[in-house]
Amino acid sequence: MGVLDGRVAIVTGTTADSIGRACALALSDAGAKVIVTGRTEAGGKETERQVLERGGDALYVRHDATSEADWQTVVNACLDRHGRLDILLNNAGESKGGAIETLSIDDLHFLMNINVEAPFLGMKTCWPHLAACGSGVILNVSSLTAQQPGPGGTIYGPTKATQNALTRAAALEGAPVGIRAVSVLPGLTFTDGVLDSMGTDTERYIDPLAKRIWMGEWGTSQHISDACVFLASDAARYITGIEFNVDGGGIGQMPDHDKTKVTFGLSS
Repeated sequence: MGVLDGRVAIVTGTTADSIGRACALALSDAGAKVIVTGRTEAGGKETERQVLERGGDALYVRHDATSEADWQTVVNACLDRHGRLDILLNNAGESKGGAIETLSIDDLHFLMNINVEAPFLGMKTCWPHLAACGSGVILNVSSLTAQQPGPGGTIYGPTKATQNALTRAAALEGAPVGIRAVSVLPGLTFTDGVLDSMGTDTERYIDPLAKRIWMGEWGTSQHISDACVFLASDAARYITGIEFNVDGGGIGQMPDHDKTKVTFGLSS
């Protein structure tokens, strides 16, 4: 038996080989039926295929997480297929790094839209169905930069900190109706998004940055997905409203290199 047998989950941001896909696979392996979403159909269908190949139950729904109409489409598809919703895992997110003088107000609005407004819309749309199941769980994938800003993360970290506050407020509001809400904070986690952020010379950063992590190695998507399975399970039934770090202990002082190119804790 899996620890999530009988549960139904929506997982956003699952179209790349990164945290979202790993979470969808891990939740399915633990027994949950999963609705996997994202904007890129080919990637979403690949996640669906991998879940089905492992004997799980998955359905991909194309989804712009910043669209309220798309959220309703996703929830309707979930209810039509399974008749219930137990877990909402808001993983979709974006990162944009750079020195503060190089960033624009549009950059900030872009990150607020996907990192704050999108999970708000997800929680709002899913809320009555999570409450109806009696033990609903919201997991919002945040970032260590919300607690520990890194060079180049001038606007990314604050948007994730805002998301954390939103999660804690949801936990307070959800407690009387049986909904738990937790922020999951990856530290330096090697995903496709790292390559996008660090650029073509990523290789020269990997080892120096690993030495700054207390446990001496980068995180993986599986580290995050394992934590999400635990937090979604009954083993975590008395855990809500917290920032749950999955970061190898944290990050010490940065090595001396071109710091403006680095953004910590990518979560997509």
